[in-house]
Amino acid sequence: MSVDGREHSDENVSHLLDDSRLLAVQKQQGVLTVLAFHEGFPVKSAGNGDYEQVAAVAEDFLRAGRNMARDMKLGDITQIILESHERKCVIAPCGDLFLCLLTKPDVHLGLIRLIIRNLQDMD
Repeated sequence: MSVDGREHSDENVSHLLDDSRLLAVQKQQGVLTVLAFHEGFPVKSAGNGDYEQVAAVAEDFLRAGRNMARDMKLGDITQIILESHERKCVIAPCGDLFLCLLTKPDVHLGLIRLIIRNLQDMD
């Protein structure tokens, strides 16, 4: 069973666990780290970073975002984006896992969001 309560087969997450897919995302201009995580633990990654810490913090951020979305009656989260002067962080559900991207501040977010949506549509 997935984190959001829906049933998913192994086929739903296998595309995200494919090294070539994560590497293709990580090779996009401005992307530093790509991480697939579940319940605060890294499952698959590409790029540089402290994956354990990123997964744990991303899980906390995801929970806070879900609480905000619920309280504001926004519906299910499709993506969460946090921007700072030094980096951007994008978190999105993909099947039973979550995808977290850390990027440079000048990354083309439209392209990144499109890539994530394409991965989500593979579910």
